Amino acid sequence: MQITDAAKPAHSDARVAVGRLLGEAVARRASDLHFEPTALGYDINFRIDGLIETRQQVSPQVGQGLVNRLMVGAKLLTYRRNIPQEGRYTVPAAEAEGEAGGGVGARDLDLRVSVMPTNHGLRAAVRLPADLRQPRRLDELGLPEAVVSGLIEFARGDNGMLLLTGPAGSGKTTTIYALLEAIRRASEGISIVALEDPIERDLPGVTQVQVTPFGELTYDRALRSMLRQDPQVLALGEIRDADTASAAVQASLSGHRLVSTLHAASPAGAVARLLEMGLERYQVAGALWGVVSLRLLRRSDGKGGYRGRVPVASLGRMDDAVRSAVVAGAGLDEIQSLTEKQAGFTSFRAAAQRLVDRSETDDDEVCRVLGGGETNGR
Repeated sequence: MQITDAAKPAHSDARVAVGRLLGEAVARRASDLHFEPTALGYDINFRIDGLIETRQQVSPQVGQGLVNRLMVGAKLLTYRRNIPQEGRYTVPAAEAEGEAGGGVGARDLDLRVSVMPTNHGLRAAVRLPADLRQPRRLDELGLPEAVVSGLIEFARGDNGMLLLTGPAGSGKTTTIYALLEAIRRASEGISIVALEDPIERDLPGVTQVQVTPFGELTYDRALRSMLRQDPQVLALGEIRDADTASAAVQASLSGHRLVSTLHAASPAGAVARLLEMGLERYQVAGALWGVVSLRLLRRSDGKGGYRGRVPVASLGRMDDAVRSAVVAGAGLDEIQSLTEKQAGFTSFRAAAQRLVDRSETDDDEVCRVLGGGETNGR
């Protein structure tokens, strides 16, 4: 691809150029917009359906001008180019008009902007509003029926911890938001608190708290403080360390419903991860309600391409058999085997095959995301 100054704003107006790029990103349902410095200039990239696509390349001068415009809009320190910075940038709808059409209608864009110094200059990443592309209700997520039924059951319950696992960008936060909405609708007058890093979108009826994992208001500290404010349902953006895991389990054991994410490949892997954090087996067995594992596949558009994504998911419950095995010291393989024998359990592979059979995705995409063969928890 040749370097071009096509994105160079008329009359050096970087505001116009940024607006056009944002409008096109919205029209193409991009989740992120990246300004990537290289030895030759800047690559302007969209993340669409989880994959990076280079929109165009521009000269170093144009790229720097666009990044500066983002920094000004996000109220970042333009004279500090040797440190990471983050901020929010609200772009009026009138400024975001995409060449691809569609635009953003009458709403402003609330963006998250992050800049990072590199050897070729400042790299900028822009996260577009999640609610532009995310479904809001459980029945709109496209999850397997057994998983939706399980989530609805949890939403109507009164205690226990539900964990969602999967790589970044696999739909965990979207699912949590939809679940919190289901809980709010199922239980009028309930107190729901979400501790997030960062807050992805506004949730009516939910108290949302922005935590700073590496600052003073950590997940652990915020959770322990919030428990003294009489919540009934708690959502954590992520369980990252032993202190947060301990606080989360104690909250669940004391009668709260708690939802969080955890880095693990499978329901059994989530149990193992909690044990690695120093929790006792009886605590994990008593607190954990279940684990939902998620992946996203690109959706076939019927014309040999892809548009949008569709999830594959599995739900492993902490039933009597799994609980007894955990307390007795069973290994990961035995716990996973018991999980897969549960009524209604569907592996990733089986869920993906159903999507292929309905022409919602294809074998190449399944192989790209899940690999060529059956693996743990899939």
